[in-house]
Amino acid sequence: MSPSPPRQGLSKRTRAGSNQPQSRLSTPARRGGVLAPVRDDDSVFSGSGMDVDEEGSEIYERGPRTETVFSKSREMTVTFYAHLPLEVKQALRNADFFREGYTGDVDPVTGFAVVASLTTCFVWKYSQALTGTPTCYIFSCPLDVSPPPMTTPFHALVPFGAQREPGLIISSNIGQVKFWDSIAMGLAGGDNYTFLLLGLQTGENVTSLARADALTFILSTSIGRLFRLLVTSSGGKYHLSHHVFSRPSSSLSLTRLLPGFWSVQELQPQPGNINAVAVCDLARGATGRVLWTLVDTRLQQWNMSIEGWEELLMEEDVGDQTREAIRKQFPYAPPEDIDLDLELLDLKMQGTNDMVLLVSFAGQDDDISMEVVAHPRRIYAILSIRHLPGAFHVLKVQAVPYQSTSSSGAPMHPRLQTVVPAKLVAVQFGDAVTICSQENDYMDRLELKSTSDRTLGVGVIERESSLLVLTAATMMKTEIDLDEVARFHPETGRATLIKSTMTKAILYGSLPENPLHFSFPPEIDEEALMTGAEQLSEAVLESDPEVVRVHHDLNSQMTGRKERLSFLIKFINDNSALTKMSQRSRQTLATDAEKLYAAHQLWQRHNEIRRSGHARDLLYDAVYHYMSSIGEGHHEDSLRAFLRLRVRDLGSLLPHVDELVHRASSTLNGNSAEVIDQANQIVLTILQCAHNYRQFNLGVYGIGVNEPMIDPWTSQPNVIDLVNELFLLTTQLVEAGAGDAEAASTKRLPRSQLSDLASTLFRCVQERLDWLDSPSAAEQSGVERERSELKEQFRQLRPEVLETLRRNEFANEAFKLAEDYHDFRSLASLCHKGKVYPPQENPNAARIEAYIEKFKEAFTTELYHWYIEHGELRTLFAQQDHIEYMDLFFAEHPHPGISWLHDLGRGRFALASQALLSEAEHAPEIASKQLMLSMGKLSHLAQLHEGQTSISQDVLDAFHDGLDFVSVHETVTEDLKKALASVRQRQSLEMQVETIAQQKAMNLGNRRAFYNVFKHLVRLLLQGKALSVEDMADVLTLKDNYEYVGDYVTALHLLARAETIPSERRLNAFRNVWRRILLHDDWNMIRQTAGVTDQELNERLRSTALYAALQAVAHKKDRPQGYKLTPEEALDIPPQEEIELRLPSMSPEEILAIERDYERDSRALHDLDLMDIYRSVEQIANQDLGLPDSP
Repeated sequence: MSPSPPRQGLSKRTRAGSNQPQSRLSTPARRGGVLAPVRDDDSVFSGSGMDVDEEGSEIYERGPRTETVFSKSREMTVTFYAHLPLEVKQALRNADFFREGYTGDVDPVTGFAVVASLTTCFVWKYSQALTGTPTCYIFSCPLDVSPPPMTTPFHALVPFGAQREPGLIISSNIGQVKFWDSIAMGLAGGDNYTFLLLGLQTGENVTSLARADALTFILSTSIGRLFRLLVTSSGGKYHLSHHVFSRPSSSLSLTRLLPGFWSVQELQPQPGNINAVAVCDLARGATGRVLWTLVDTRLQQWNMSIEGWEELLMEEDVGDQTREAIRKQFPYAPPEDIDLDLELLDLKMQGTNDMVLLVSFAGQDDDISMEVVAHPRRIYAILSIRHLPGAFHVLKVQAVPYQSTSSSGAPMHPRLQTVVPAKLVAVQFGDAVTICSQENDYMDRLELKSTSDRTLGVGVIERESSLLVLTAATMMKTEIDLDEVARFHPETGRATLIKSTMTKAILYGSLPENPLHFSFPPEIDEEALMTGAEQLSEAVLESDPEVVRVHHDLNSQMTGRKERLSFLIKFINDNSALTKMSQRSRQTLATDAEKLYAAHQLWQRHNEIRRSGHARDLLYDAVYHYMSSIGEGHHEDSLRAFLRLRVRDLGSLLPHVDELVHRASSTLNGNSAEVIDQANQIVLTILQCAHNYRQFNLGVYGIGVNEPMIDPWTSQPNVIDLVNELFLLTTQLVEAGAGDAEAASTKRLPRSQLSDLASTLFRCVQERLDWLDSPSAAEQSGVERERSELKEQFRQLRPEVLETLRRNEFANEAFKLAEDYHDFRSLASLCHKGKVYPPQENPNAARIEAYIEKFKEAFTTELYHWYIEHGELRTLFAQQDHIEYMDLFFAEHPHPGISWLHDLGRGRFALASQALLSEAEHAPEIASKQLMLSMGKLSHLAQLHEGQTSISQDVLDAFHDGLDFVSVHETVTEDLKKALASVRQRQSLEMQVETIAQQKAMNLGNRRAFYNVFKHLVRLLLQGKALSVEDMADVLTLKDNYEYVGDYVTALHLLARAETIPSERRLNAFRNVWRRILLHDDWNMIRQTAGVTDQELNERLRSTALYAALQAVAHKKDRPQGYKLTPEEALDIPPQEEIELRLPSMSPEEILAIERDYERDSRALHDLDLMDIYRSVEQIANQDLGLPDSP
């Protein structure tokens, strides 16, 4: 590992506000001004533990009193301790700490404090400021002719005991030393002093001045030299002498007297910048005091002999060892030494061999585009080190809750203080003091609020776990409870610290005279942040006395709690910590706040009801029932107890409201009307206030406008059911019989609540759907089913609710709800409750135009659907002003039975002909089928008159086939009706069907199922219905064809053209036709050839239906499967499922009978064994047509 970068000249180590060497700019810039105070009955002035005068203006005149609390947690309490002398205030009031160097110290040994600038040093007894105005002693500092910027002197008080005022030593950065044996000389101008010149080399500067004991002081320099300053008494006066650290002279050395024993090579210190000096206590019986120095990344151990000489005992570089420990503790630390930029800042001893080291290293660079150079961020850590013979061991590495940035202000070298050895340390920065436990992970900090303030000194009170913190504005006392620190738990402690920080910010942050600013520590743990914030929010909801002061006025108390929660989220946002919180945690805080807001509004509404003189109090009853159900019914005032302690359970109150409504709504009387009215007010107040608060504060809590709430309490299924039930009960109440005037007056208020109930119901359902549609909900079981059921329920619910509003004179509200929820189907329905045609006379005509303009095709789609569903085609086609939307509608939602009219009007003849062809195929009436085919054919041909050179022959053939099929209908119907010619009297339809069946289907006498099928199809024909091709084939082949067998051929041709029929079904239809063709003739008679010539036999065969059929199909080239079948191929019958599909009106028994008739025909054909005759007939047919015989 490479060594640390070399120091860059004199200014790098210039003293700036400390008795320690100057380091990098370590103190970040802070917010100016103060946080907005909490203005409620529980504000910091009355409920935080601060004792101030009733008139706040006196705070500014006198400042805080000694018992004023600035910050308090379980582990640490910070209070005002003492004022600064007027002379010090005057000097510091206008000081620019970014350009002028200041230093200071609090010395509990002497009871005095020091503040010094480049030219002047102020000393006062700070304990005197507790009872009155302290005396301030002023001294002039030794001056450098051309001091570097931000240079400050080094100072130390000389304790002479309690009976005498201390002395004062001041050294300039170039080794000019002044000594006053009593600070009392400062009252007389301070001219009587001893002056020493240390004789530093060119470029050598003083880096620290430390007190070893009452009369011995150690001064260090930037090139690694140490000076011992000794206060001695002579002639009744005290004098100051000095010498550079050195070994004893050779004449007194033991090595000269006993050269054989101690002839060891003398160690020489390596030059370097001395960052810190730490002196061990003088052990009993020892001949010298051990002193440690921190030189760049090296540790030196010296022996300071009581005889007045010094000896270097050891020197070792701990840089590599420290870097390794840092990287192990902080994985994000830069891997390269030059990037890590390690710096050893301060050193304190905690025993003979144990020490604490303060270090810093570079973090990430700040992204500051306005600066030429992005200065690195410094991260600080504490290392506990033990020195054993020949080695240093790093026992522990701890983070310090502070980081400096590139915009650091009030620069100073961080100073380390031991509060309680091996237990607690403090680190002073320019704008903060941090407290760190060495036994566990407890840490906290005092951060100054104002940019015009800075820390000047920290003093540790011996035998107490207390600190005195001197700032440019005041002196504070920090008391630490070691027992509470020891109880800090690593798993819950971080969250507790975060909660404590936020609690302190809420309770103490708004006091104008509080010098402290509260913020989260760097590298805040996200889980700890979320847990702490949620715990504090819960504490506010539960009126925890640590956060909320007890107050008899519940309205004021709830106002204070609301402001607590508002301050909480503001504090999180001000510290840019909201992004570290999960969406669930943010919503938890938002939910707590909205519940408290809704509960407060509920309490105010309750007070209004009580003042109005209502006899019954439904809210109190509901709360009492709830509190009793959870074992909290012992409270004298359940309602106040609930609002103080159980606001988080606000949603659980609603089922108890529902239960009370059920009890009272068994009959719609005056009492039930009052109950429904109060229930509506309770539910609407809770839900509307919660929704309004949430909507208004979404951004504050970092919840996106379109971000669904996670399983929100305001839209639980029981809440939706309750609101729906209240809407129905209220509707029943207001729409009940008119009754007397008193009854009518009781309905007035419930009627006025209908609109709010409807909007709340819609909002709850939509909120629930939004949650169910979210990815988070998808992980839960049963979500898909609940979502589909709720969507269907909402689809059915909306039109009913909107119609109820319209009926009860809330038409505008109904329209508004339909608009807000984009229920365009309901909008279309609402727009046509009056006159529909002509459109211009519709009272909502202007509204329809506005909706079309606003929502465009989203609305017109549902509008046109409504017209079609309600048969208002004339109204549909009368709206020619928005013809483009009609084009889109028919393009996306085909209605060929209607769109052809639109296409014809638009001159789109091809589209019209296609629509008519498609619609004609499914036309139920033969007349309409013929009309559609005729108009479609004309429309198709009209394309030629519009300049089109050619048209589709396939389409034209389809029209011809369709018209031919219509012609078959007409011919068959006319033929069947001939059976009625002999009937004289008027017959019913059923009688006509029976007459035709008896005369035209005599061959079906022994096949009653087929006979019934034939009657069914005849009935449809007589009614003018259009049969399917399969049904027509059945009519043509089931009837008697003795006189004309050509209808069999017609059936084959129809089936051959019916390409839309599924192939298997068409094959079965062909089999049915061929089976009936083959069974048409008496083959047994034809087979009797006795006395029959071949010519006569051939003529018999030519007269068969089989011959006619084979001749008809012989010329067909592209034969569909089944177009020509042999007797063996015609044996298979259709399955039962197909029969059911074709004849859905038939009963299961009738289907079975039809199947049996199919089987009877199949057996009969099988028994005839016609394959030889089939071949003979086929041969004759081919010969007659001049075709070759079939193979």
